[in-house]
Amino acid sequence: MSLDYSSLTPSEIRDRTYKYDLRRGFFEGILSAGIQTFALFIAIRYYNAGEGLKSLIAAGPFMGMVLSLPLVHYTAGKGLSKSLCGVGSSIVTGICLIVAAWVPSLELYTLMIVIGYICRSAVLPFLTSIYSDNYPHGKRGANFSKPLLITVASSAMFGFVGSSLLEIDINYFTGVFTLLGICAFAKAWTLNSMPSKLVEDNSHDHPFGNLKYIFKDRDFGYVLLTWFIMGFANLWVLPLRVDYVASANYGIEASPIMVALIITIIPEITRLLFIPFWARLFDRMNFVILRMILNILFGAGIALFFISKNLFVIGTGSALIGLAFAGGSIAWTLWVTKYAPPGKVSAYMSVHVALTGIRGTIGPMIGYWTAGQIGVTMTGWVSCGLMVLATLMLIPEIGHGKRRTLSNS
Repeated sequence: MSLDYSSLTPSEIRDRTYKYDLRRGFFEGILSAGIQTFALFIAIRYYNAGEGLKSLIAAGPFMGMVLSLPLVHYTAGKGLSKSLCGVGSSIVTGICLIVAAWVPSLELYTLMIVIGYICRSAVLPFLTSIYSDNYPHGKRGANFSKPLLITVASSAMFGFVGSSLLEIDINYFTGVFTLLGICAFAKAWTLNSMPSKLVEDNSHDHPFGNLKYIFKDRDFGYVLLTWFIMGFANLWVLPLRVDYVASANYGIEASPIMVALIITIIPEITRLLFIPFWARLFDRMNFVILRMILNILFGAGIALFFISKNLFVIGTGSALIGLAFAGGSIAWTLWVTKYAPPGKVSAYMSVHVALTGIRGTIGPMIGYWTAGQIGVTMTGWVSCGLMVLATLMLIPEIGHGKRRTLSNS
């Protein structure tokens, strides 16, 4: 355990975690706006990047998720606290983002963005495990939702401020990315301040050993399968949303402020309004039914986004996506705490994060290729069809989801 963990009472651990997670949430939101909007926007508008490099930038955060499996494995039993595992990665993220602001070429810019956001994502299993250790059952959704509210608010705020600067002069992106790097350093400070246990030892000899839980825990494995289908359907159109409204190829070519409004500000404000609602449902409701409702909302939002070039219709679709993400952010981060046995949250979460990373890495590449073959609108409809399939597949799991919810109450 960290030096002060064993000397703190459970209430002190909870309060200190919550205090610094609120601060982490603020800096996380600014970093989130950076990858959601500005990293890809600069590649498109400033560097005129091709589809290959755009796909790579979009996939960067998800590559880090794939690396979470070996990261959890190689830190297990080494005497490292879970919070400390996030500090080094956040520092690397900060360095890369600042370098990305000043490099002279698209290739170096892409490399720094990708490495930076790989490191940002790789620590997610440790953070979820901290929540599992430090927050009581039945309160995790509520405790997690308030820092998430701050994340969403700061993301929307920085989306507006950053896009306003780029509207004045796109060369101001150097200042935008320098600020992103500073926020990554500040995030490292908040993580270092959270009380946490040591990373638990594991019972296998290779970095992908945690994948065994997919087969050992069949309920967990089945939900992961449905989530993979749903997540792939969402993530393969994620970068296409930026391209659809920002690129001249689709006939919209919106201004920087309009791109930020549609991609970041509208969905983030919607998330801000509905996160408390979804947090209450997560703590009380059958998780599987909750996941089915979120799938339907995602599908409706993506359908509206890509069926029209009317900015009002696209904005409405973006709002629905934000509504789904409000609940999806909570469900994605905390659902394994309902399925994992004690002491296995990091291991279970590393599997979930790694599979998210796989679909997020291949999704943008397949999405750009598919859009080139059948068009963006049809790609959106295919996405909706996959989401419907994933939702129907969850029906047999409803009974298991109810038992998991009751056992963790």
